[in-house]
Amino acid sequence: MRSLLLLTLVLSACGALLQPGYTSNMVLQRAPQQAILAGNGLTAGVSVVINFNGQNGTATADAIGAWNYSLPATPAGGPYIIVVTSGSSRQQLNNVLFGDVIMCSGQSNMVYTLTQIFGNDTYLDASSFYPDIRVMNEVTNSWQVSSKASLYRFSAVCYLSALFTYNTSRVPLGLFQTSVGGTRIELWSPPGTQSNCHGYDIPDYASLYNARVAPFIPQRISAVIWYQGEANFNAAGIYNCQLANLVRSWRANFGYNDSLPWFVIQLAGWPANNIHGVSSLRQAQKNVADTVPNVSIYTATDLHDRLSPNGPIHPRNKAPIGLRISNGLLNKLYNKNLVSAGASFNKVESVKTATMNTTSVNITLTISFVADQTAQGLTIRQVNCSDPEVLGYCNNLFEVSVQIAGAAAVPTKWIAVQQYSLQNGMLVLSTVIPVNSSYTGWRYAWEDIPPMVLYNAANYPTLPYQSQAPSLYLSDGYYTMNNINYDYGIGYRDGPVVEGVQLSIVKQIYPVWLFQADSDHFGSLKHNSTGLYLATNNDCSMVFLEAKKSSPNQRWLMIYTGFEDLRYSIYSSVCGWKVLNSNCNYKLNITLDDDVSPGSCTAWSLTFIASAPLSTTTSRSTTVQGTTRISTQSVQSIDLSVALNVTQNVTQNAVQSDTQSILQGTVSSISDVNRGPLLSFSGVLLCTLLLASIVV
Repeated sequence: MRSLLLLTLVLSACGALLQPGYTSNMVLQRAPQQAILAGNGLTAGVSVVINFNGQNGTATADAIGAWNYSLPATPAGGPYIIVVTSGSSRQQLNNVLFGDVIMCSGQSNMVYTLTQIFGNDTYLDASSFYPDIRVMNEVTNSWQVSSKASLYRFSAVCYLSALFTYNTSRVPLGLFQTSVGGTRIELWSPPGTQSNCHGYDIPDYASLYNARVAPFIPQRISAVIWYQGEANFNAAGIYNCQLANLVRSWRANFGYNDSLPWFVIQLAGWPANNIHGVSSLRQAQKNVADTVPNVSIYTATDLHDRLSPNGPIHPRNKAPIGLRISNGLLNKLYNKNLVSAGASFNKVESVKTATMNTTSVNITLTISFVADQTAQGLTIRQVNCSDPEVLGYCNNLFEVSVQIAGAAAVPTKWIAVQQYSLQNGMLVLSTVIPVNSSYTGWRYAWEDIPPMVLYNAANYPTLPYQSQAPSLYLSDGYYTMNNINYDYGIGYRDGPVVEGVQLSIVKQIYPVWLFQADSDHFGSLKHNSTGLYLATNNDCSMVFLEAKKSSPNQRWLMIYTGFEDLRYSIYSSVCGWKVLNSNCNYKLNITLDDDVSPGSCTAWSLTFIASAPLSTTTSRSTTVQGTTRISTQSVQSIDLSVALNVTQNVTQNAVQSDTQSILQGTVSSISDVNRGPLLSFSGVLLCTLLLASIVV
């Protein structure tokens, strides 16, 4: 597909007065907004004459040859002819309608065409009956009347959302699709947009925005439909900030405030095998809908399609998405009052327990819903587990999390709910938990491919939910750290421990690290047994240990990946935005790489050992809740000896074998002469004892 920026240059060279996006058959935004005509490439000071509806208006090219003109606010209807002249140049737009212009953007699920979906013949055969719907994308680069030919390569989600809306509103709709498969949100973000996300940047940042969105400013639009996130699913922590920034920046650059409706499509299910990374990205999308004004979310999570010829990440059943969004469009643009969301959970009304025997306790949760029209006709549908990929999740529709008594250093445990029902408009969950545990939270449909069972009378599903989400940022504390998929920790492959030696990952070696962050969430990682700090050189060509310095080379950001438990990516901002990469190979060195494709090699699993001592800097410790650890307040009340006892209970044999050497303080006895003082899991216990003398 051709770049719209290249098209701009071509049009200017050929004498076109209007910039890309202005052609015959287009739809201009109806009243109360004033549609804007715009162009560029003229000589500064040149006059432009616009003839519309029997009236002439004028505009003047500015210092860079750009001009724009606001047409009178015009109600829905047409067709109109618009003629633009300047000197000997003339451009005429025929068959122009006024209505609502909707921008549809994102990645491959927005690209997915009408020809690829279920029931495509029905929609394509009827398309010529809707001449008031006009479409444009990068394939055509011109507006076209709805027809089988014009829709052959057009977005199914975009068109169906409009079609179902038009069937009620009968207002002309102009659909502008700009989407590219496999693209991350960074590429769609205007320059500088993400700077407040810790200075986040990647190569080719903003390239798609510059090429495919900016050329259409300052056209007036009525809404944006956004279907993207698959390419960012393993970076859910930063996505919270990125999507909110994208919404605000597009609105501002098009000349809108929060009045411009934005519709986010929550990701469909696919077998990503990513330890709930898809679930966390869905939650990041919902967080934006919950916190940014006039952003609505419409889920595709229940539309898994294992047999899709384009892969299960691309479900062919797009009609339900179109129907869901259409109710939202009718509410936002035409003042309807239709149900356009599933029922929302309100709060846990009660938690009751009953001892069953010496090992088990029955726990029952009663959960209320927000009392509005979305809860009307709420039912629990029977689970269809015939799909082999869904079968593995069928027993995990609802889960509760518990904290094992005294297990401060052990992540909370998720237990599948055995019985669930609706009683008097409340959701009731019941299951069995260990007798020495306490309830900490619950979740629904928190899987890559979750079977969805809660639907209201309007056929909208309740969104996936988790009562206590992990923190975006790592709390200050002592941790061991290893690659999430392999039994590797950070260390030296060979040679003595000296400053400046390139680090690698080493099998079954888990040094203890002290992380302490400042108020901007960047902090230091101290290698506890040596007292050295994780650092990078100025060109980010190597990662090593060195003595403490007041240098950005030793500052790291630990941000949540979206994977289960304490799994974080580790970023440095010294050389732009770089991520610590294990390369998933213990024969290779650890590197700092551009964050262009985050995955398991750039995600690190952290095991909490103990809370940190008070920092001498302005430290900010953010609670990690729910699936990973107990609250900061609870951690502060647990001394290091308790953490040690927990670890001893878990690894009793290792403790017994190492006790004598630990008590004698023979640190060298657990140091591998070929790897330096790197700590095995029993070494973690040694560090814990050593820390006890410092902290307790």
